[in-house]
Amino acid sequence: MENFNERTKLAIDLAKIAGNEIKRILHDEDIHTKGKGLNDVVTVADIKSEKIIVDKISELFSEDTIISEEAGKQKDGTNEYSWAIDPLDGTMNYSRSMPYYCVSIGYLKNGKPEGGAVYIPELDELYYCEKGKGAYCNNNRINVANTNDLSKSLTTIGFNNRYPEKREFFNGIHDDCMNKMLNVEKLFSTVISLCYVASGKIESHFELYCFLWDIAVGSLLVEEAGGKCSSLNKEMIDYSKIDKQIIIATNGLIHNEFENIINLNQ
Repeated sequence: MENFNERTKLAIDLAKIAGNEIKRILHDEDIHTKGKGLNDVVTVADIKSEKIIVDKISELFSEDTIISEEAGKQKDGTNEYSWAIDPLDGTMNYSRSMPYYCVSIGYLKNGKPEGGAVYIPELDELYYCEKGKGAYCNNNRINVANTNDLSKSLTTIGFNNRYPEKREFFNGIHDDCMNKMLNVEKLFSTVISLCYVASGKIESHFELYCFLWDIAVGSLLVEEAGGKCSSLNKEMIDYSKIDKQIIIATNGLIHNEFENIINLNQ
């Protein structure tokens, strides 16, 4: 980690600190789950994790912009750096004591992902990356899978009840993936799915309508691990948007074929 800059090191430290705190809350306290909207919940752990992260970033990098899930855009900065924070991704999993939840802390420079970290407390997996310096998990360099056969590829796809008008689009993608790929899984966490593409556990992930904090670290992890990310219609991801992000992430070798499944169902 000594080759990483101070923002990346801070993201790594805070991801572990906040991650261990939300794990402690889950096992030792009442998490006080509340509805936040259709198919979404928030817990006391989301709020505590966010405060730990935001307070420290504000203290050390007071001129940076900060955007986080629970509070939204917390402040406008005065320089080229911005932070995109998900204090607890996979809250539904968390609220039901399933292990697939994490903390994601990423930062962007001039509107492009530059570095960050993801920590999955229950599995003790710490993912981190910095632009041009590779992707890592627990001090080991990670790489995407070398599978080049779509029929032998595993994918995760993400969709929820918030956009019923897109259900037919999603169902078509799901059916095509089931017909053309090894299998389709759902982890209920965009961030973890992208970590698993980066580390070669799965070959691809598609997410319809997520947020900047869901992809800011994960997309860079995939690219630094040798994979590829895009949006619909072979367009590049627009990181200037906070909501309704669409990401297609793969190991690169099956990218065109997987991308075609998505785009042909529009």
